[in-house]
Amino acid sequence: MSDLAKQTQVTIDGEHDTDHGWLYTMTIQWMDGTTSDHELTLAWVDHEHLVGGMISPSVLAKSAALLACGYLGQGEMPARCDVSSLRRMIPDFDASVKAV
Repeated sequence: MSDLAKQTQVTIDGEHDTDHGWLYTMTIQWMDGTTSDHELTLAWVDHEHLVGGMISPSVLAKSAALLACGYLGQGEMPARCDVSSLRRMIPDFDASVKAV
């Protein structure tokens, strides 16, 4: 994980059930003290594939957001994204998200 992600804080503001999983609203506090609001969706199938139900969906969502912050950085972090997209975009995402 990058130093940026270690110093970035993610706060889950809300968890909402969807037809295929969950939608998380979150606030990211960046290293420079600024904040930004984001939405992250997590499908049941990705939750099962990544952690086999052993970690709560909200913990996995927060870990995924932190990993994305470190990989994408403040300027490139999208306002809305999905864990499946992050899995395709970030090298070694599946192993790395468990280590966050």
